[in-house]
Amino acid sequence: MAETEMNVLTVILASAGVADGVRDVLRDLSAADLVAPFLWVDDAQIPLDGTRIPTVETVRGTDRAATLQDVLASRRVDLVRLCVLVPTAAGSVPVRAKSERMFAELLSSNAGGARLVRIRLLLQRPGDQRSGTAVPALAGWHNLLIAPEDSRGPGMGHESLVLSTDAIDVGRHAAPVVAGVAGLWTDVDHAPFDDEPVLPGNSLRVVRSFYRRLDTSHAEHQLHAELLDFGGQLPLPRDAGTPVVYVDDVPAASSEMARALWAKHGHLLQSGRVPTPTARPARVITFGDALRMFGRFLLAVLLNAPSRLITRVSSTVASATQTALYGAAPGAYRVVVGGVDSDGRKVAWTDYASASRQIGAALDSATGAVHRAAPDLSALWRDYARAALTLADARERSAGLPPVQVGAHRAVLRSASDIVPGPADDFDDIPGVVSATLHAHTVEAPDILGLDEFREQLRGLEQDPVIGLDARRTSSAVKAWMARGRRSFAVGFGTILTNRLAADVSEAQAILKRLENAEELRDPAEESAEHQRTMFWRVRITTIVLVLLAVLSGVLAWRQVISWWYGGPAIALCVLVWAGMVAWICQRAQQKLEDLLARREAVTAAVEADRVNLRAALREIDDLTGAYRQYLSWSRALGAFLAQPLGVAEHTLTVHRRIEWGLPWHSAIGSGTPDTEQVARVADELRQDLFTVGWLTDPWDTVVSGAGAALGGAAQDIDRDPSLLAVKAGAGSGSPLDEWSQRFHDGRVRSTGAALLWERALGELTGPRSELSRELVAVVEHRVDGTVRRAGVDEFLAGVGRPTSGSFFDRSAFSDTATMKGLTAVVGEVPTTVRVGCGLVAVTTQYSEGIAAEDLAACADTSAARIDIAHVPDIELHPAQPADARSDRTTPGSFVAPVVDGINF
Repeated sequence: MAETEMNVLTVILASAGVADGVRDVLRDLSAADLVAPFLWVDDAQIPLDGTRIPTVETVRGTDRAATLQDVLASRRVDLVRLCVLVPTAAGSVPVRAKSERMFAELLSSNAGGARLVRIRLLLQRPGDQRSGTAVPALAGWHNLLIAPEDSRGPGMGHESLVLSTDAIDVGRHAAPVVAGVAGLWTDVDHAPFDDEPVLPGNSLRVVRSFYRRLDTSHAEHQLHAELLDFGGQLPLPRDAGTPVVYVDDVPAASSEMARALWAKHGHLLQSGRVPTPTARPARVITFGDALRMFGRFLLAVLLNAPSRLITRVSSTVASATQTALYGAAPGAYRVVVGGVDSDGRKVAWTDYASASRQIGAALDSATGAVHRAAPDLSALWRDYARAALTLADARERSAGLPPVQVGAHRAVLRSASDIVPGPADDFDDIPGVVSATLHAHTVEAPDILGLDEFREQLRGLEQDPVIGLDARRTSSAVKAWMARGRRSFAVGFGTILTNRLAADVSEAQAILKRLENAEELRDPAEESAEHQRTMFWRVRITTIVLVLLAVLSGVLAWRQVISWWYGGPAIALCVLVWAGMVAWICQRAQQKLEDLLARREAVTAAVEADRVNLRAALREIDDLTGAYRQYLSWSRALGAFLAQPLGVAEHTLTVHRRIEWGLPWHSAIGSGTPDTEQVARVADELRQDLFTVGWLTDPWDTVVSGAGAALGGAAQDIDRDPSLLAVKAGAGSGSPLDEWSQRFHDGRVRSTGAALLWERALGELTGPRSELSRELVAVVEHRVDGTVRRAGVDEFLAGVGRPTSGSFFDRSAFSDTATMKGLTAVVGEVPTTVRVGCGLVAVTTQYSEGIAAEDLAACADTSAARIDIAHVPDIELHPAQPADARSDRTTPGSFVAPVVDGINF
């Protein structure tokens, strides 16, 4: 029934005797979870003052003693059904009429305003001598006589019951009818007399009830396993147009989707670069330029003064940058450039992020740059999840990420591991000694950098004399395992991230090396001073030599060794040669200084460009390592989800206690027993309706929206706004995303889509695709007195739960006069059918029109009270015997027709 014990209370009032058989059968039906809880009250235990009425409540076959007042006071009751069982056979002890009235008044006044339905059920068999104390009918009650017959279904032939005083025999035929009339059957709302008006006066009805329960729990269990167990292969979704097919070239489809995702969102992880400026050509110093500079240089050379031509060249190259690099973060510099930490060990990829931040902060501090916020990658990870789902169910969820096309058909990947490897795809075949040495128990397939580090560590152990053999075997196993997982979409996108990260690290290393080499260049002031000293000594030597030659020529001419015609020109020639030599030396020196200036300007410009590019590369390293952490977290969650997109397909097989013997023909319990092929065929048909294009959207959205609730109070912001999950830091950060994805990967958080999909499947089976459910019950197995019988579903139901017409009750319950009047016809029928999963519960209750007690067939008890014959009004009756003789009899004899005017009728 639809109501529960919280708002409906069924109370059965009975006396000892044959009613005990009804109670025993109802208790057995309750143990089989077929009837709802009820209260049983023994009339003999009711105190006449109505206080503390003892009762027994039967729930699932277990009796619990209580008092009626306590039950009424402790529960909210909307409707009370009072059923009084009235045995009519001679010798039985019926319920006292005073108890009935008092009990009904007590329920009406103490039930908190609940509506009271009064029902009296007469237990009578053909041939029973009617008890003189049994009251057939009471005004204001539904007075019902349980038809003494048995039949498989309404409108079918029936069997007349025989006289019996056995309580069990009476109970097994009457108890199912009591359950149908009193609304006790579980899972069905069938209470035919709740809203039926009470007949006037002391009229009563003959009633019968049919019951069928078709249990499909075993068939549903098989169907559930067949429908939701994919067997390691994703189902082919159904498209409204062309059919969806499986992709044969998995690496091409995966890499294409990964490249499309990077093309759409790669700019979020890329920074602009400054091109390195080309060196300007050094200006050529001509001889004329040297002559014009001769005057300026002459005094400086003679006075040995330093040159001021190189004031445009800085004394140091990028001194602030170099101080920051080598002074503020030497350890970080070693990590980025050398790839080793302070202890000389090879660094992990996780160290690059902190090192890049340290160097970047030092550069920003030296140059006064403003710190840049990390990029918002939430759109990237939402599309990462959408792309993975698209590869699984062929629905386009984001622009630029279309489903894979194979000709004119959409296509999906067969295996979830080809999209995002799940927990079952992790590498855990690591010997204990290797695992303990490397502190590694598993390696996740999407963790490309972690896998590279693990293989590098294994190579370092291969030469170990103790565990080298295990390390080599593990390396071989890892290599074979990698070949299976490298073609997935997740690994393809992760490879793009790691390649970009490796390129940035290489770029940063090259830039830092160039900056280091630039720092090792000589100071321009020192180099220019050295050029000046060289030029000075050359000029001085040239001057001394030529001055000596000129003096020698003058002395020789003065001594008249030579003529002044020769001495004078010789002196003049020395002066001219000195001037030319000095000009040439100055030209060479100036050219060298000009070349030095051009080189230094080029180096300064290159250092400035390298500084900008280094900062961009360091930012990308930081951003990419953060993105890689998020990539690991989302891959963990998606891998676990796609491995079990509907969660754990758990289905509890509900096994009720079986009624082996005792049910009459009008009540039967059967179970559907389909074969394996039928279940597989129904599952295939349902998949076409349930697994449509985009079927993964609802389960994934449900999982993400429940992330905050799964994490508890630590993620209240996620609970309020699940979209914030995409901006949280990734693996190893302890963030809500990291914690949620790890729980998902470990199985502590699971999808709940199986229950929702199973509800949809049951909705299809009981609605638009109800013809499929008939395959599950094509053969119904039921028991008749312990014998297993098989029949078709229609044969088993026998019309129960469907409207019928033209039915009649067994005539043995009626008098001949009532039969002649047609009172045996069924005039009222209440059929009810309720789906319970793929099975059903069907109940049909039929009743006759209102009849009088005289219309029932029953032998009068010799101890019964005298029956007076009413006189015909206005007609004088003449008895056949003298009046004085008639008055002497205390009991009537055989009936003699009265005489009217001397004529016998």
